[in-house]
Amino acid sequence: MTKGSDLETRVAKLEKEIAILMKNHKTSGKNKTYKKGKHSSAKTKKKRKVNEFFKMMIVAKKAGKPSFVYKGNTYKGTKHPRLGMVYKKA
Repeated sequence: MTKGSDLETRVAKLEKEIAILMKNHKTSGKNKTYKKGKHSSAKTKKKRKVNEFFKMMIVAKKAGKPSFVYKGNTYKGTKHPRLGMVYKKA
């Protein structure tokens, strides 16, 4: 009957190994897919400078001005329900 006790110890040992493997599998997360090339992360992303036209447009939009002049061109605004003001070259 020693074979029965050996079998029980082997089963207990295997159950422990399975539990460890299942625990590691759950913590590893989803299947990861990798693409070739460099990965861009949100942490290292740099903001670009705002265009001069957009700087002037934002100032006019916040002030609620009906028009503004940029490089000799006049831009007239129309009210927009979602965007506030939309400016077009006059």
